[in-house]
Amino acid sequence: MDKEESFPSEFQKRTLWKAVTGVAIVILGTLLVGLVWLSSNVLGYLQPVLVPLAVAGIVAYLLDPVVRWLQGKGFSRMKGIIAVFAGFVLFFGILCAFIGTKLSKQIGALDNAGSRVSTEERLVEEKQSAVYGWMVREFLSKDSKAVKGHEENDKTINGPCDDLLAKYNLSEDELSLITESSWSTAPTKKPKEPQNPEPKEEPDAEEKTEVSPELITAYQTDLATYKEDLADYQSNERRIYLESSLARNNFWLTKGGGQISSLGKSAQSWLYSSYGKILGVFGIIIGFAMVPIYLYYFLKESNAIQGGWQDYVPLKASNFKTEVVETLQEINGYLISFFRGQVLVAFIDGILVGIALTIYGLNYGLLIGVVMAMLGIIPFIGNILCLIPACIIAYFQEDIPYGFPQWGYALGVLIIFVFVQQINSLVTAPKIVGDSVGLHPMTVIFSMLFWSLLLGGFLGALLAVPLTAGVKVIFRRYVWERKKDQYIGTEPPEEGFEDAPA
Repeated sequence: MDKEESFPSEFQKRTLWKAVTGVAIVILGTLLVGLVWLSSNVLGYLQPVLVPLAVAGIVAYLLDPVVRWLQGKGFSRMKGIIAVFAGFVLFFGILCAFIGTKLSKQIGALDNAGSRVSTEERLVEEKQSAVYGWMVREFLSKDSKAVKGHEENDKTINGPCDDLLAKYNLSEDELSLITESSWSTAPTKKPKEPQNPEPKEEPDAEEKTEVSPELITAYQTDLATYKEDLADYQSNERRIYLESSLARNNFWLTKGGGQISSLGKSAQSWLYSSYGKILGVFGIIIGFAMVPIYLYYFLKESNAIQGGWQDYVPLKASNFKTEVVETLQEINGYLISFFRGQVLVAFIDGILVGIALTIYGLNYGLLIGVVMAMLGIIPFIGNILCLIPACIIAYFQEDIPYGFPQWGYALGVLIIFVFVQQINSLVTAPKIVGDSVGLHPMTVIFSMLFWSLLLGGFLGALLAVPLTAGVKVIFRRYVWERKKDQYIGTEPPEEGFEDAPA
């Protein structure tokens, strides 16, 4: 008689174990996702407090060596802090005054530009450029739906300005035809007058040069064609002037006016529905006003924090606590190395970009360099945030030096940024920061996106590299090195196949 099989069987045990394991993995994954979601929301809610605190902590990291250097020169700790703090405040006061002066000049320049844009001559000049001209024509073209609604409300379309009407002496039919057009007429190239083959009479000439009748006939034909093309060009230019005046006098009936109106309504609805976000922005502003106070206490208590922070680790004295303290100290070393090195690298990059753009003749080039020196602490992202407005300013700059076209001048700005970034990657960053953080550029970019999404905005981007370096420390100490230690002293497996059983 066969022996009765035990219950549950081995197969059933394995199946049940796999099912329990799968359920456990799903539960752990759900808890992890929930923890990430909760942490992201909590940190996003606390950003008005955490971002200024993080900025003050980073600045304290940077200024603490200066305080220690002053202590080595005979200053007391408090006097060193006061001296460094005063110098820091003075530096940023001068920087803010410099930026304020530049911005006031910029606003004045924009105001003057705005007054020029309000004239038809400026609009026509802008429409004659290549890509930008197409954008202006589309922006100021007629919005048929807006015009239809305007007319249904028994409202009339404002005509061109009186100066243009008097200058061109338009008939009612011509004016009606232009008013009903799309207001997006493209400019044409001015025809070139043909050269007269007959030489000019010179009193000192001994003999008069004869010209063949064929050349004279060809010239007369070309001259007649030129006059026709010139008349068409002048008619087209007159049409562009009148359409530009119509677009300016009826701006809210253009596509651009409709887009701005729609954007204004969206912004208004966002303001009504997002008052919490607006209060958050004011909270961040108030929090940044507290940065000097945070900074003072960070510098004042740095010795006590460095000497006794281990006592606040909530663990009993043991090998495990020692291991945790050593890990945190190693991560702290990454933090110090990154922030101090990256700030110096960003300062050098900002100086190079500011000088290069100033020599290149870009408006506000020095101001862009100053901003880059401040935002450069965020690798790659800070440079891009400065590159985009620099290229926009270069493309729309009026007085372009060196005879470059608009796109060529903007391309030159891009080349300057790329060149400085190469100096950063090959010279300054390896020499100053070195391999202390040891993260691949792709890892840095991914960490920026990941931590910005997880921690929310600026705080995540600011702490992305140090946090990623901390994760790397944990993996190196407890995953990679332990796997490596498992193979120390072991013999490599012999090659070949085992002998088959007889």
